[in-house]
Amino acid sequence: MKLGRLLLFFIIVFWRAGLVAQSDVDTLSFSLEEAMNYASKHAYQKVSSEFDIKSAKKKIWETIATGLPQVDFSAGYNHAIDVPVSLLPAEIIPEDMRPPGIGPGDKVPVSFSTAYDANYSFSATQMIFKGSYFVGLKATQVFLDLTRHQDVKTEIEIRNAVAKAYFLVLSARDNYKAFQENLEVNRNTLRETEVMFENGFRESMDVSQIKLMVREAEKQIVEMKRNEEVAMAVLRFSMGLEENQEIVLVDKLEALSEQMVVQEDPKGWSPMEHIDYKIANTNSESQELLLKNAKVQYLPEISAFYTFQKTGYGDEWNVFNDEWYKAQFVGLSITMPIFSSGMRRAQVQQQKLAWQKSLNERQQTLRSIQTESLTALTNYYSAIDQMDIARESRALAKDIYDKTRVKFANGIVGSFELNQQQGQYVQAQINYVNAVVNFLNARIDYLRAIGML
Repeated sequence: MKLGRLLLFFIIVFWRAGLVAQSDVDTLSFSLEEAMNYASKHAYQKVSSEFDIKSAKKKIWETIATGLPQVDFSAGYNHAIDVPVSLLPAEIIPEDMRPPGIGPGDKVPVSFSTAYDANYSFSATQMIFKGSYFVGLKATQVFLDLTRHQDVKTEIEIRNAVAKAYFLVLSARDNYKAFQENLEVNRNTLRETEVMFENGFRESMDVSQIKLMVREAEKQIVEMKRNEEVAMAVLRFSMGLEENQEIVLVDKLEALSEQMVVQEDPKGWSPMEHIDYKIANTNSESQELLLKNAKVQYLPEISAFYTFQKTGYGDEWNVFNDEWYKAQFVGLSITMPIFSSGMRRAQVQQQKLAWQKSLNERQQTLRSIQTESLTALTNYYSAIDQMDIARESRALAKDIYDKTRVKFANGIVGSFELNQQQGQYVQAQINYVNAVVNFLNARIDYLRAIGML
């Protein structure tokens, strides 16, 4: 009996330990940088982008293989239900072999086929010269470069989305915490006011006003909790996590803002190293290759071929026991464009215009990067100023609200003024958190604008 209880005890202990271990495994913790790095590997867009790179690499070999020997095999088996018949002039057939009643000028039905035949063949072709093939080899490498640039661009957009979702979660939590503290203050004030009303020192309107303030604070808390849940769902999606995955965010909004304020601005960045410019430059290269491809259409195409085949015939279905006859062919195939009524020339001109357009778009992208980086830097400095102002305003509103509560407790001011000062403080708190988020977003936008996120 004692042994059974002891065994049951150990089973329960190990079972609970397993639950704790499972809980630890299921919960993930992320700083801002860790969250962005995780998303850079697991986000849905990133996974799709990696598939694009793998596909582009396979495209290179596909293009190379078109210039290598191509070998094919084919086979066939035929049964003629009605054997084809040809008509021959009677004059070419000896008289002793003519059917009865057939004379000069008549036609004699003759069959040159058998009821059954089968064949198989091997064929090999080798391209010797094709201008578009050599252009295509270069184009596949350019396409791979473009795909890799797009992958970097995708990663930047993912990090941008994750960072901003991370900030939204933290802002909702900060507001929730502040409103929770405000709710406790209002509840204490309500209890004190009800006691003072029972003793004849307050009017019933004061009690009702404070109750209204409590209900408003409760509504704000529910709203902030919902905002946090939505922001957390957006963050999970942006990171490529499952919907029910529990995560812990270790960074705090205030700490992040202080950390980013003291960070030095990136030095020595070049617009030509920006990923958008690299993409535009690669697009220009691809348009130039398309122009070359249009020009090589004037050149001939040369290929060699070899074919080996065997054919068997018979009047019975089993032709495999009969004699089979082989045939072999080898040769060259040359295709030379001569005249297209100006079609190829028009194609070259169109592609030349497309290439010139891509050069203009590349220059436009360069100027756009320079302009957007300057705008983002200006917004970043402005956001710092707005955050400092909002922080000071919140401190002032909190000081006014605290002093008004003291005055209300001493009967110097009424509930209406207390409600006004609380509303002013709540709005100042919201404005401050929004200012911090705007600053953090501005910092992320600036790093994104210079291509260093």
